[in-house]
Amino acid sequence: MKTVLVTGGIASGKSEVCRHLEVLGYPVYDSDSRTKALYETIPGLKTRIEEATGYPFSQIGKIFSDDAMREKLESVVYPEVLADFLEWKATCKANLVFFESAIALDKAQFDGQWDEVWLVRAPLEQRLKRNPKAEGRLQAQKEVDESRADVVIENDSSIEELHLKVNKALNDMKTDLTKILSVAGKHGLYKFLALSRTNSAIAEALCDGHRTVFDPHSRITTLSDIAIYTEEGEFRLKEVFLAINKALDGKEAPTSKSPEAEIKALFDKAVPNYDPDRFYFSHMKKILDWYNELVKYASLDFVEEEETEENA
Repeated sequence: MKTVLVTGGIASGKSEVCRHLEVLGYPVYDSDSRTKALYETIPGLKTRIEEATGYPFSQIGKIFSDDAMREKLESVVYPEVLADFLEWKATCKANLVFFESAIALDKAQFDGQWDEVWLVRAPLEQRLKRNPKAEGRLQAQKEVDESRADVVIENDSSIEELHLKVNKALNDMKTDLTKILSVAGKHGLYKFLALSRTNSAIAEALCDGHRTVFDPHSRITTLSDIAIYTEEGEFRLKEVFLAINKALDGKEAPTSKSPEAEIKALFDKAVPNYDPDRFYFSHMKKILDWYNELVKYASLDFVEEEETEENA
């Protein structure tokens, strides 16, 4: 499961981005509303906050101008928010979830939770128009460093245009199996980038982005060209990956080094009609390696054939 942090300053439009994501069916963790809910649902949390800060909970807003006091509050609250997020995430069946927060990127308690960061930003004058009462906070608020974001969404036009930019960002995250390569004699998968003047394939390793040039004599296969044999015919690799994901039902997949019985049990559940005379255990292990690499470094949200043809 891939996790994306959606961040940005006050009135930047990150909440509108997240509303659009929810309309599209993606799970979104709203850290602000969930934190407020935790104050009411976790026994003793308000008391722990009062003891840490020395303020009555009803006056807690006063501490936000005091960095030392705010850090004391965060040391109590953020571990609870992280635990709540992880529990929420464990209930999600989607391959992609979003975490909305203006500040989490700068908080050490959340380090390592994001696979990708989306920064939503807008011109100051537009933000002031959207929220005139936030002028003081806008001027004092530290802007997110753009270099820390994987995707920057400029919210400088209409809501409709913002939605289109979100749609594009989502589409860019999809995995195009016509560009994912398996190279004979090489471990792992590669993403095709371009052809050189000598007709060599320029590609980068999915795991670390290291670029390699494969000459025309390299035995390269795109994952879109691979299928397995079943009793009814061929079953394309994309469908095998999705069937494995469904069979796992949110659980972690075994690896190619897992016990043979465990691996075969998974394929018996995911593709019960596979042809054992032409689909071997060695094939299962290879597909599991690919599956786990895609889950970790890419996505199981695949580009459809018609999308590939339109972009060709």
